[in-house]
Amino acid sequence: MNYRRMMNDDSLFLLTDLYELTMAYGYWQSGMAEKEAVFNLFFRQHPFKGGFTIACGLEYAIDFMENFKLSTSDVEYLRTLKGNDNKRLFEEGFLEYLQTMTFECDVDAIPEGTIVFPHEPLIRIKGPLIQAQILESALLNIINSQV
Repeated sequence: MNYRRMMNDDSLFLLTDLYELTMAYGYWQSGMAEKEAVFNLFFRQHPFKGGFTIACGLEYAIDFMENFKLSTSDVEYLRTLKGNDNKRLFEEGFLEYLQTMTFECDVDAIPEGTIVFPHEPLIRIKGPLIQAQILESALLNIINSQV
């Protein structure tokens, strides 16, 4: 199933939060964007007070990562954002960097349908710091809405 079609959008790049984007901007400004990073996605408590959880949502997460690209409308939106100083939040060079960025992360995941428990890594992402940062919230949103 194509997650983008489910969401009725050409791009889900902005299925993140502003915190992730401003952190990514800071990494880009400081020259740390390409440093290697690793993060594990996990949950803290079983949903619905259950005794176990079934891993699901991986298909949507993979579709999202395979189509990890900033669209023209995403860039137009990001250009409108302003900081507390009323200046553009992101400089044009950063937006150009995001537009040309291609997905370079390695992904390890627990197979769909596996019984999982709190604090157990469901997905492990290894790749450029800027990509891992932007992916974090999006993957949490995708996986947590499935579990």
